[in-house]
Formats: sequence, structure tokens, C-alpha cells
Amino acid sequence: MDRRQLNTLGMYQAVLTHLDKFPTTWQQLEPVIPIVDSFRINVNALLLQSQLQEQNNTVGHTLNKDQHLNKLREAVYQLSLKLRAYAKTAKNNVMLQDVNFPYSTLENTTEQLMLQRCTRIIQHAKETLPALKGYSVTEQDITDIEKLVADAHPLSAQRNVIAGTRKTATDTIPEIIQAAREQLDVLDDLMECLVTDDTFSETYFNLRRINDRVGRGSAKMQKEV
Repeated sequence: MDRRQLNTLGMYQAVLTHLDKFPTTWQQLEPVIPIVDSFRINVNALLLQSQLQEQNNTVGHTLNKDQHLNKLREAVYQLSLKLRAYAKTAKNNVMLQDVNFPYSTLENTTEQLMLQRCTRIIQHAKETLPALKGYSVTEQDITDIEKLVADAHPLSAQRNVIAGTRKTATDTIPEIIQAAREQLDVLDDLMECLVTDDTFSETYFNLRRINDRVGRGSAKMQKEV
């Protein structure tokens, strides 16, 4: 949530706290009760979406994924250099086509294409492993890189799920704020025309103020919507 939305949520919670502190002032007013109930539901929903937005921060997950992919790029590139030397010596043009590329190729492609390239390189290494002994390529080297590739898939998926959850919460927040604002607009009128406790009303409209929004006037005082 941005600062304006947080200010709005704070105001909504303050209004509810005031209403809950003095229930006898308004609970006997039949038109007020359903509006307060609906408003409370929206405030709780807004608080939940705010928490989901905060809990599903992608920064740490993105850093984990990027660090893992950098480790994978380095390992695969080192393997590709050894395979390239072997392919040139063995005149294996099929292998050479797949392993002869600069490091920037791994950096400047999509994640999916990079993983596909890694898989092809691993396959070449497996197929020619006996001949690669002199090139310092071992079965453990290949296994380690295979694990890096396998581990990359859930990291990306997890990050994408978290990003999707955060986006859903972010998109929902303005809708909930608007619904709560409409309910408060009705509640404002009800407070003005039905509540006879001036101190209660004055406090209510003071709490309705948020710093970054100018609202309509009231018979009792200038307030914000």
C-alpha cells in the first residue's frame, strides 16, 4: 500500500474504534447498523489485502533466484568451454553448434531458453563423458549442474506465484477502499441527522480527516471523505 492508502486504512480503523467504544450512541439507530457492519467487513478485507501485499514481497525471492541462476550460468559456461575444445578436436560439428557461444548469450536470453541450452549441454556431456576425461569433465560435474538446473525451476515458479499473489492484493485494494468510502459517505449523513451526542459526532468527524484529501463540508465542521 502507498502512503495515501495506509492513511486511509488508519482512518477507517480509527472510525471503527470510535464506534466500538460508544456502541450505545448508534446501535439503537436502525439505518446505521447495516452500514457499520458492511464498513467493518471492508476494513477487515482491506487489512487482509494489505498484509498479503506485505507478506508476498518478491525482492528476497528474486535475489535468491538471480543468485542461483548466476551460479548455474558460471558452471554451464565452464562446462561448455571444455566441450567446445573437445568438439573442435573431434570435429563434432553438432556439439560445437550447441556449445560455441559467449557468456553474454547466457546473460541476455530468457530464463527458459537458458535452461533449455543448459539441458542440451548436459546431454552432450553425458553422451561423450568417456572421451572427456582428458578435459577435466567428471560425472559429478554433470550431476552437480543437473541439480542446479532442476533447482532453478521451482525457484522461478515460487517467485511468480508470490508476484501474482501480491499483484492480486494490490489490484484489489483500491476497489475495497472505494466500497468503504461509499459506505462512510452514507454513514456521515446518518451521523449528522440521527446522532444527538455532539461530542461523539465531533470526534467522529475529526477522525474522518486524512491529511492528503479534501472533502465536503458538514453542518458541524469541515471534514474529509
